[in-house]
Amino acid sequence: MVERNKFERTLWKMGYRRREPIHPKQEKVLQPVKYEFEGGQIVLTTFIIPYYTKKSYLWLEHLDGGDVKTLAKRIRYNQPGRIYEVGYEAQYTVHPSEISRNVRKSVMMDFIKMTRKNLKQGMLGFTPNEGDIVAAFPHGPKIDMGFNASSLAVGRRQRAAVARRFGFGQLYSDDFQYSIYDSEGNLSPL
Repeated sequence: MVERNKFERTLWKMGYRRREPIHPKQEKVLQPVKYEFEGGQIVLTTFIIPYYTKKSYLWLEHLDGGDVKTLAKRIRYNQPGRIYEVGYEAQYTVHPSEISRNVRKSVMMDFIKMTRKNLKQGMLGFTPNEGDIVAAFPHGPKIDMGFNASSLAVGRRQRAAVARRFGFGQLYSDDFQYSIYDSEGNLSPL
């Protein structure tokens, strides 16, 4: 209760007087897609985590010790709308370095088309409304470089560049990229 009061005071001092509930963190809603090729398969699982109020998202940031003030401004807390975290996870039956570049490219191109459609029309049963915020956390190694610090840095930059092509903004210090839906269902960077 003490943490909750501290959080509410922080919002109050920032001028946010709106009352809205804090919902518990929701489970990931998943959409696995299997890609088979000679010698193995890749399963790319798209996910979305809905936060039914922006206050719920800020509350988790507060519990993690994050900068609630900066994040509140970034996600336009004073404006109506929901927030979603989106991403994907990959599972391989063989080591990724054993998968040909052509197969990886084909899978990624198909996945990009599917993701573009999902973001435009709604993901996994969640239809976007004007003012809804989408957060992406680009992370993962550059497959050709193994699993090490430099591979993770390159992989993060590559994934952030792909996310910008979908309408996400710059990669912020919290390691997330943000975008907002307009009235026509298009994403614009935040």
